[in-house]
Amino acid sequence: MEKSVFLLENGFREVERKFVKDGWIDICRDGNGTEGWTFCCLVAPSKLKNFLKDRSWGVEKGSEGRPCIFGPANENDCIYQPFCNEGFEPFLYYKRFSYVNERYIDVSEEFVNYFQLYEQGESKQKRSYYFFDEVGNKEEVLKVTPEGVKVKQRFLIEYISVRQMHFSIAFSFEVMEDLPIAEYVRFHRDEDYVTDDGNYNHLVRVVPGSGQMQSWLLGKVIIKYDPKRIHNTWYDPQYDHEEFIIGYDDNGDLKRVPCDSEEHEHFCPVFFKKDVLTKYYNDPVKYEVNGFNLSCQAFSLKMDNNGDEYVTVFLNDLRMLPQKEQLHWKHYNIVREDGMGISGSYYDTMVNGSWARKSDALDIRFKQEYQSFNKTWFEKYGWHFYKQPSGADIHLFNGLHLPADNSVVSFCNQILTVVKFTIDSLNEEMLVKDLPKIEMEKGIAKFERFIKHKGHDLPYMFSFLKHLQDLRSSLIAHKFSESNKNAKRALAYFEMKHDNYREVAITIIGKSLWTVNTLRRLFLEPVEDGTDLC
Repeated sequence: MEKSVFLLENGFREVERKFVKDGWIDICRDGNGTEGWTFCCLVAPSKLKNFLKDRSWGVEKGSEGRPCIFGPANENDCIYQPFCNEGFEPFLYYKRFSYVNERYIDVSEEFVNYFQLYEQGESKQKRSYYFFDEVGNKEEVLKVTPEGVKVKQRFLIEYISVRQMHFSIAFSFEVMEDLPIAEYVRFHRDEDYVTDDGNYNHLVRVVPGSGQMQSWLLGKVIIKYDPKRIHNTWYDPQYDHEEFIIGYDDNGDLKRVPCDSEEHEHFCPVFFKKDVLTKYYNDPVKYEVNGFNLSCQAFSLKMDNNGDEYVTVFLNDLRMLPQKEQLHWKHYNIVREDGMGISGSYYDTMVNGSWARKSDALDIRFKQEYQSFNKTWFEKYGWHFYKQPSGADIHLFNGLHLPADNSVVSFCNQILTVVKFTIDSLNEEMLVKDLPKIEMEKGIAKFERFIKHKGHDLPYMFSFLKHLQDLRSSLIAHKFSESNKNAKRALAYFEMKHDNYREVAITIIGKSLWTVNTLRRLFLEPVEDGTDLC
């Protein structure tokens, strides 16, 4: 055995850093030998001085959580004490049962309730506790494994500071080794380490009756609460509202104003790049985005998302965002230029209260018309023209949007989604239900046969759909394959270049909208603007 191992140098290093590593504190460990044992408890400040006079643990494993009742057995005047040792409070609880073959560790419910932690795991022996911040982000705070328990440092410090309690970690490292008796003189020691935040001893001796040498590091260290943080609670954050650009000042410089400004509390528009919504569109399970609102379980924001080039929010409405989200929006803030303003649909709906007007944004309008058409078709014919999305496809549909830039990845993802809901979702079985069967007939061919059977001829619409299908087939790892004639024709049809992905996406979503409107005009009712592909 190496000297450093026998002298427990790794154990000393852990004690010196108070078992903190990478933002986590090792508060309970059932390791053997050099791995060490650890356990913890909370200590009242009034008890700390005497507690540090010896190396006792304060709360022993297995005895924590047992209350005490003081008073004569035959009298009513009794005192109930929630913990057996006054001034010492368990943080962890070893649970074992006489008639159930299971053991596990529980965590202080007061700690769990303070942070409103969510427990998740595969078993009592392996689970974690999670904290959800003001924007709904999930962070692991405490993890229980068969090897022990670890807690996130910053959460523990806040908890003990608000509680004004210190945190004790008791430990024991031990190793036994057969060494010549001559080594005893060289290694023998019995050293105490006593400070204002720890009391431990390192003993090296020959174990009586065995002849083996023992190296034993035993004691405790204290993580003290921070007096400066006794009023800093996670649920009452103190932060300044971010500033946003609202125009130019008298010197021609950008004018920035806090979003809680009382001088600009009435209808002061702030403008943002469309990219600001990308992260929300990319997580449709968590966020809902429409023409008038961005919402999740953590917050809700009124906005004008009814244009294709920018997003508009009234300055004071940005106060509704948590600061993390304000910082995100601030990054995409742009100055107002000529021609920029509130959309007609937002003004009519949110200002005038007229809910009849549909969105001016192409992507949102497409989704509105698509759902309305499918619903009306079902009401009239008893079956859905497009198969109804279910499961993850619902979120995929909700996340469909016009790419904010010329990113090929974003273009491919959104166009694949368009194809999924306009071609792959065709109710092929019902389209050809009353038509002769043709072997190996594809979906678009069935659709075209259905249209002709109804007495219509729509060559431009089916040319678009076939080229869209070919374009989808040419997408390989977000690149465009020109290995076959169909792919080349599709690229030529959409005039695809390396710098116009967003422009092509506008064309595809626009023609998809016109396709739906054409079907509505022919089979249901006239569309308001009369646009179609015929």
